[in-house]
Amino acid sequence: MKKILTIILLLSSLSGFSQANYFQFGIGLQGGISTAYTGLSYEGAMVISNPDADKKLGTNKSRTFGGSLDYYVTPFISAGLEYNMVQLKDGPDQYNRQFISDFSNIELRGNIAAGQFFDYSYNPLIYALRNVNLSLGIGMLSGKNNVAEYTETDKYPRRQHANDLGQSKFNTVLNLPMTIGYRFNVYDAYNVAFLQVGINYKMVFTFSDDIDGFNDNPAMFQNNSKDAYTTLGFSVKYLFGPTKIFYR
Repeated sequence: MKKILTIILLLSSLSGFSQANYFQFGIGLQGGISTAYTGLSYEGAMVISNPDADKKLGTNKSRTFGGSLDYYVTPFISAGLEYNMVQLKDGPDQYNRQFISDFSNIELRGNIAAGQFFDYSYNPLIYALRNVNLSLGIGMLSGKNNVAEYTETDKYPRRQHANDLGQSKFNTVLNLPMTIGYRFNVYDAYNVAFLQVGINYKMVFTFSDDIDGFNDNPAMFQNNSKDAYTTLGFSVKYLFGPTKIFYR
């Protein structure tokens, strides 16, 4: 009788824990719409050379596309590499400045989802929110824009005065990417997620003012902001490799 009671107590204690199998690796593709935030002026310019400048919905919108490789510590914590080919564009603004910038960005990042912190087994709302995720990382981008030097008067677009320190090429620009997203899991016959479809909003803050090709000398102009951009897009990730068990 003692043995039976011991087994019953052991089984009842284990029933309070949930577990899930998961693949340890993921490879994916992502793409979306990029939006440039580089300091072009559409309102309140001190000297207006283009009074018809109008920032419409698609004025500073372009595209991005890339791939990723991740290692999953748990189903909700991962670390990996991401590579993106990005195009930014904007203008013409009130100073008649415009640009197209093409570059690649490689990122080392970590990702964590809400399911790591909550027991979602018995609450449908928490279960639905378990795949809200946040990603932080560090990146390095390199590329070029189509803005010519101030002295190249036969080309357009170009920098507009001698105190514009902007560059047409930029290399190894440090940046900080931050992403918030939600992913949908697709499960196999063994109830293991093998495919993830995500919607993501990414903000990338760079440590350069050369992405757009315009960089007024900070010693002479009020120009203290660095270039940034965002991406709104989708991702598809295939999960594979050995499986592990995640206990809660």
